[in-house]
Amino acid sequence: MTKRRLNESGFTAVELLATLFVAAAFLIAGYQLFSYTIQDGGKTRSESRASNTAYDYLRKYTASSTTVPCTPSTPLNNASITVDALVNTTMTVTITCPSGAISGLSKVEAAISYNVPAETIKYAAYTSSADNTTESDITNGLTAWWKLNGNSDLSVGTPNGTATSIVSAANVSGVNDMAYIFNGSTSKIVANSTYGLGATNATISAWVYNPTSGNTSGAFVKVGTTNGYGFGVGSSTFDSGATAGTRLVLIFEGIRWIPTAKVLGSGWHHITMVINSAGTPLLYQDGVFVDSFAGAAPYAPTTTTYIGGGSGSARYFNGSMDDVRLYNRALSASEVLNLYIGGAK
Repeated sequence: MTKRRLNESGFTAVELLATLFVAAAFLIAGYQLFSYTIQDGGKTRSESRASNTAYDYLRKYTASSTTVPCTPSTPLNNASITVDALVNTTMTVTITCPSGAISGLSKVEAAISYNVPAETIKYAAYTSSADNTTESDITNGLTAWWKLNGNSDLSVGTPNGTATSIVSAANVSGVNDMAYIFNGSTSKIVANSTYGLGATNATISAWVYNPTSGNTSGAFVKVGTTNGYGFGVGSSTFDSGATAGTRLVLIFEGIRWIPTAKVLGSGWHHITMVINSAGTPLLYQDGVFVDSFAGAAPYAPTTTTYIGGGSGSARYFNGSMDDVRLYNRALSASEVLNLYIGGAK
């Protein structure tokens, strides 16, 4: 009689073991989740400390270690440094000369390596040694600015536009999720605006990555519709003749692609198209003037802006882009150089 009451009102041995097993499983899972959360938080703090340290070294050597003319050097090469809560921490600082046409232009890169297994964070900046300062940003006349740092929204201007098939990528400094890849077939950002740009006094600026292989023909930025209005800049691959190679092109009215004298090399480049007060387009690569088109001035753009192509004959671009800007004025040659020196934001 007593045994029956125990079975009816309590647990059998099997049920008790099963309950204990389930409880243990929950405890283990909870501990694992807690441990993962602690580890993830620790990794974030380590990245923050390493990033701040790398940026401090970048500022220090940008301000003090460049020369006129630029002289390549490696002030620090895997030098051991001490940073709170980091182990096996080393710093490398390199100075390179990216443009032979600008004797005082230097690129400073600071790379920190830390912990086991090793993690690396890099920062880079351009500096003009003529005044030994990193050039400031240019915002006068800026009507649209896509920084493309983790999202496709505008930092300046409206509307944002709609992004299709773009994938985050590393920027010119090698920092992840600070630029976007355009796949050459469907990737684009389309905005229902021309941001106040007209047929004169306008500027398009963008950092563009040209892959080392494959056809890179396509529009970087096109302002205007496909019905004969607007202008833009891109690249096109020519197979033969005097224009053989992947060259920068000026895009007019959505259908005329004018090859310039400049071959677009592989890797990251700063591309700027300026339309002056006379309606003449001027093209710059990496802060240096490369070509112009003295033909008929472009028609004023209407309706839409395209980044990465997709505007009728404005073919899709295969490569990466960062820091896309539109200005409602013609930037001067020195301002274009300063944009290049300042680097992608």
